[in-house]
Amino acid sequence: MPSSMNQDEISTLLQRYLAACRKGVEPYFDADELGALLDSLEEKDEVTHYEPLLKLGLRLHPDNPDLKVRKCRYFLYCEEYQKALDYLATLTEIDDEEADMIRLECYCALGKYPQAVEYMEELIKADCDYMEELFEYLTPALSDLEMMGEARHMAEWGLQMFPDNPVLKDELCYLCEVEGDFDKAITLCNELIDQEPYSYDYWFTLGRLYSMTNDFDNAIDAFDFALACDDSDEDLKVLKAYCLFMNENYEKALEVYSEITTNEISANRIKILMAECCIKLDDYEQAYRMLKEIVDEGSDACDVGVYISLIRCCVETDRKKEASQVLLDAAGIFPDNVRILSLLALNYLESGREELAMEITGKILQQLNSIHEEHKDDEEYQKFFKDKNTMFSDENLGKIATYYKKILHFNPDALFATKYIPPEDLTKEYLSDKNNSN
Repeated sequence: MPSSMNQDEISTLLQRYLAACRKGVEPYFDADELGALLDSLEEKDEVTHYEPLLKLGLRLHPDNPDLKVRKCRYFLYCEEYQKALDYLATLTEIDDEEADMIRLECYCALGKYPQAVEYMEELIKADCDYMEELFEYLTPALSDLEMMGEARHMAEWGLQMFPDNPVLKDELCYLCEVEGDFDKAITLCNELIDQEPYSYDYWFTLGRLYSMTNDFDNAIDAFDFALACDDSDEDLKVLKAYCLFMNENYEKALEVYSEITTNEISANRIKILMAECCIKLDDYEQAYRMLKEIVDEGSDACDVGVYISLIRCCVETDRKKEASQVLLDAAGIFPDNVRILSLLALNYLESGREELAMEITGKILQQLNSIHEEHKDDEEYQKFFKDKNTMFSDENLGKIATYYKKILHFNPDALFATKYIPPEDLTKEYLSDKNNSN
């Protein structure tokens, strides 16, 4: 039961307790005062004085049921589940609902989920009048214990009995999302919105779920409803802008990005996203100015993609000398990145510096050959081979098909990781020359 005392009164009680401890004497508090003190410590997650105060309370008021419940819950907090069960077995004075909540959570935490289910079934047969509250309590408790499968079972079981319960639906929606069952999560979220149509959280969740299934139209609509409920969440605006970008509505995405107010670090990340929109709109000059400013600042947001985009903007705006310098800078910062190395090798090749191009290409092949099977789908490498500016793009095959023949002479033992090279003509020509050389 929440305390009726204000914070000043509770602070005075705590100071009285601490002063008594310093004098080595045991102070007296009535049960309500102790309850207020313990409530305050729980709210602040302050455990230093919690156990001593609880022990003091049980010495002063050994039959107080509220203090006995708190002792059970303290065992739970300390993850001493068997102690909680053993202590619970000695009690007869506490409320059955409170005792059952503690008992069921202890069963689950001890890996005795079947025992918890059996106990729930017994309560249902006994026509227990607080079953809905038990389902509401135990489902999130199972999630907290990272027992996701059991939590989903409990939520679905509870919804069979209480089909309109929003707590169970919300929890099941979360569990479905964790499992990747987005269609089920979307269905549940829509049901929650039907029950509470002006919930910002539900609309935000629905938009996020739609974005995960690449249903960007519905995601944008959901985000618009969420913004109508509360337009203060900048993260929502970022997600909406992302969906607009993915929907190829770059002008609108730019508009949303420009409305976002953030701190300096986040502002740079937003600026990068805005630059990508400008690139999609062929406004390379504007994108160049944004990216150049970020790179010159040395922002933490400067990943390899920023440099690659800036290089492209330099080329598109006839700043080829600057593009070469940015490329060299990027190679110094990201010496092992295959996309940067690819651009660097092409740059050397086009400028007639074949030895350097050969050296860089050898390094690229070493990087590719070192990729383990489990990393073959890494996003960075997928992006590398899909990027039209890499060495392995179709437009560059004519330039480099003969170049790979030289690599055999430069390093005849190098393995060619064909599974990573999409262009079939290059692969076939390489293998043909390799077989002819043997």
